[in-house]
Amino acid sequence: MSDAAEGRRITDRNYFDRWDLVAIIALAVVAFVLRFFSPIMPNVFLPNGNATIVTNCVTSTPIDAQGDLGTLCGLAYPFNKGYKDANGQLSPPNGQVFDEIYFPVDAYNDIKGVEQCHPKTSFCKYNYIDPEPPLAKEFIAAGMWGYGWFRATFQGAHGDYIDLGYNTFGWRIAGCIFGTLCIPMMYLLARRLWPNRLFAIAAATLVCFDGMFFVQSRIGMIDIFPIFFILCAYFLFLVHIQARSFNTSMMSLVALGVILGIGIASKWIVLAAALSIVIWLVARVVLRSLNFDFGPRGWPFLSWRHDGGPGIAGVFWPTYLSVALISLVIIPIGIYLLSWFPFFARGQFQSFHDLVAYTQWSFDYHHTLTATHPYGSKPWSWPFLMRPVLYYAQYDGLGADAFTGQQLWARITNMGNPWIWWTSLPAVAALPYFVIRQRSFTAAVILLGFISQYFPWFLISRVLFMYHMFGGLIFMVLALAFVLVQLAEKLPKPSRELVV
Repeated sequence: MSDAAEGRRITDRNYFDRWDLVAIIALAVVAFVLRFFSPIMPNVFLPNGNATIVTNCVTSTPIDAQGDLGTLCGLAYPFNKGYKDANGQLSPPNGQVFDEIYFPVDAYNDIKGVEQCHPKTSFCKYNYIDPEPPLAKEFIAAGMWGYGWFRATFQGAHGDYIDLGYNTFGWRIAGCIFGTLCIPMMYLLARRLWPNRLFAIAAATLVCFDGMFFVQSRIGMIDIFPIFFILCAYFLFLVHIQARSFNTSMMSLVALGVILGIGIASKWIVLAAALSIVIWLVARVVLRSLNFDFGPRGWPFLSWRHDGGPGIAGVFWPTYLSVALISLVIIPIGIYLLSWFPFFARGQFQSFHDLVAYTQWSFDYHHTLTATHPYGSKPWSWPFLMRPVLYYAQYDGLGADAFTGQQLWARITNMGNPWIWWTSLPAVAALPYFVIRQRSFTAAVILLGFISQYFPWFLISRVLFMYHMFGGLIFMVLALAFVLVQLAEKLPKPSRELVV
C-alpha cells in the first residue's frame, strides 16, 4: 500500500498518541537546552577531579557580564552593548553579530517610535528603511521588551522595558524560542505527512542537530521566524486535506490563511510556500471535479463531475471556494497590512500609497542590488556547503582555559551539518522515483516544497548567502528522513529502529 493510501486513513484519533507526546517533549527539551545554554563543553577527557562533567565555557572567560542572564547561558555571547573585553575594547561593537546591526535596531525603533513620535509627522528620529517586512522584527522587539520586564520585575532595574531589554540576550531570546519550536513542529508535520513515527522522529532529530537551524536560532536575525511559519503552514495544509468533518476542514483552512499572513509579513519567502500549497489545493479541486475519459482512439477529453462538493461531509463547492478565497487571499493581505502598524503610528507612512511605494522600493532593492560580500555565494553551491558564512570571530582577549591553559578563541559560523546536507542530496534526487513508481504523496509534497523554496533563488541576481537555503533545508531533511525510513522498512525489527 502506498503512503498516499495509508495517509487517507489518518484520523485525529490514531494520528497522535502519548508516545508522540513523549517524543515531542524530549526533542523540545534537548533543542532548548542546546540553544539556550551552549556552548556546553564535556570534560570527560580532562584529568579526574579537575573539572565538573560539563562546563559552560562562556562563564569561565574574562568576558562574563556579571548580573546578566547571559552568565547562565551562551545565548547572550558576545555580551551586552558597551561591555568591554579583557583588553578594554568593545568586541564586537555593542555585542552585535552580522545582521544584528540592522534587525534589533529596527525592532527597537518600531517600539520607541510608537511611544514617542506623533503620527501626523513623517520626521520621526526612529524612522528607518529596511527591505524586509516588519513582523519578524516585532517578534524580536517582543523578546527585548519581555527581557526588559524581567529585569525590572526581578532584578530591580529601572527604565523603559524596551531600553532595559535592548541587549544581546533580549534580541536573541525570541529566535531561540521559535527555533526550539521548529523541532516539535517538524515532528508534527512529518507525522501528518506520513503516519510513520520513525519518519517523524528522524526528521525532528535531524533538524534538532543541524548547524544552520542551531545558529539561526541563536542570533538576532529574522530568518528563523518564516521557517517556523512555513512548517506550520504545511502542517495545517495537511490537516485540511485530511479533514473528514465540516468544522475541521473550515477551521484548518482559516488557520492556514492566518499562518500564511503572519509568515509573509515576516519574510517574503513564505510566498513561495503559499504558492505551492495553493497549487496542491487547486490540483485537488481539479482532480475531484473533472472526469478524465479516453475515447476509442486514445484521445483524452474532460467532463465536469457533478458530485456536489470536495469530498467533505457538509461542504459544497460554493461554501468551500468562498472560505478558500477569504482564507488564502483576504486574511493574508489583511494581516500583512496590519503588520505595518508601527510605520503608520509613528508617522513614517501617511497613507496607503506610502506603503505601496515602500513595497515597490523593497522589491527594486532586492532586484537591483549590486553590492558584493566576501561571504556571498551562488545558489548552486549551497547544498554542497561551499561557502559558509562567518558571523563572528575573536582570537584574542578571551583569556586562557582554566584547565588546559590554552588560549581561548571564539567563532560563530553559519554552516549546516555536512552529514545531513550531503546525504540529503541523493535523497532529494530519489524523490521522483517514489513519486512515479510508488505514487507517493509524501515524496510529491517534499519535492514540490523543495523546488518552491530553492529554485526561485536562481532568478535573483543580487548577492546571496548560504543561509538563504534555509527554507529548502526543511525539505532536504524530510527527504533524507523519508528515504532512510523507506530503506529501514525493508529490515526486520528491531534493526529498522536502530538504523533510523
